[in-house]
Amino acid sequence: MTKRMLLYEAAKILLLFAELACVGVICFGLIRLLGYTSKLAFILTPFTYDQMMNVVDSVPDKLSFMRRFLLFFMTRMTKQQVISQMIRYALTAFMGIAVLIPCRYVLRYLECLFKQRFMPDVLEKTFTDFTYTAKQMAAREEPLVEMGLLSRAERYYTANSLEGLYRDCWIASQEIACGGVYRDNYASHRVKVRGQWLTIRLNYEFNGTVILEGKNTKNRFTHRALAGKMTELVVDHEELAFRFTCYTDSVDDAKMLLTVDMADKLISMLDRYPDICVFFRQGCMHVLIRRKSFNRRWELACPFCYPQLRREAARLYGPILDFTDLLLK
Repeated sequence: MTKRMLLYEAAKILLLFAELACVGVICFGLIRLLGYTSKLAFILTPFTYDQMMNVVDSVPDKLSFMRRFLLFFMTRMTKQQVISQMIRYALTAFMGIAVLIPCRYVLRYLECLFKQRFMPDVLEKTFTDFTYTAKQMAAREEPLVEMGLLSRAERYYTANSLEGLYRDCWIASQEIACGGVYRDNYASHRVKVRGQWLTIRLNYEFNGTVILEGKNTKNRFTHRALAGKMTELVVDHEELAFRFTCYTDSVDDAKMLLTVDMADKLISMLDRYPDICVFFRQGCMHVLIRRKSFNRRWELACPFCYPQLRREAARLYGPILDFTDLLLK
């Protein structure tokens, strides 16, 4: 950790302590609120205080814990006093929640500032002329929408976006989470597409669209809609046909792209990335890797330091180096 990072780390520690304090205040308020709610229930019973004391005195000594339990709910407070205390502790819990929510947003914003400030130092040795964005935002380019796989109302969101040059090849990488996809006549707001979206610009142009969807992928796209617009192509490569379903609107482009060499390269990547979908469109190869790295909140507990950034860079941008190197072999 450098001196420049100490300010970010100190601010993060203060925010974490503030969150813990808020959680403590919320728990204290809720426990006291529950206690006074029980006392209110006791007051509303038709029994008097003396009658309840007679019940408590009749409890055998062997059940002393039951006696203490009953004494906890018995009170000589009036109904108005109990309600006043309930309102007090309800406000206490509400104030804790009201402070906790902004603290969580500020902590996430602080993490984005930290990455935006120091991640370029980690990435500049690998990428040139690149732009990096850490914060979560609506996707600027939506190839899934343009391809008819998503509706406009179900925009996906991105975080940790990178665009730049690697080995004289334009690449882009970003984490995505989508709120719903078409599948037959079904659309929901549950996350259906989640992972890392890679884009590699190829050195040759083609007009058609070729989709290789993993047969066992958890990223589900609409088969029925594709079947109406595209052709399901059975590729000649036996292993590729076994692992992927191929859709295309241009059989000639599909045969040009899915050569034996390309098929062998894609199959070789399945050992490292077993859940992938590949899209060839408008001169680019897009790869969607199924991952759960979007908004990894537990990482906020790690100290702000260069090793943390290097680990994240390897996790987020290691795949795009692997796929780019594979294509350029």
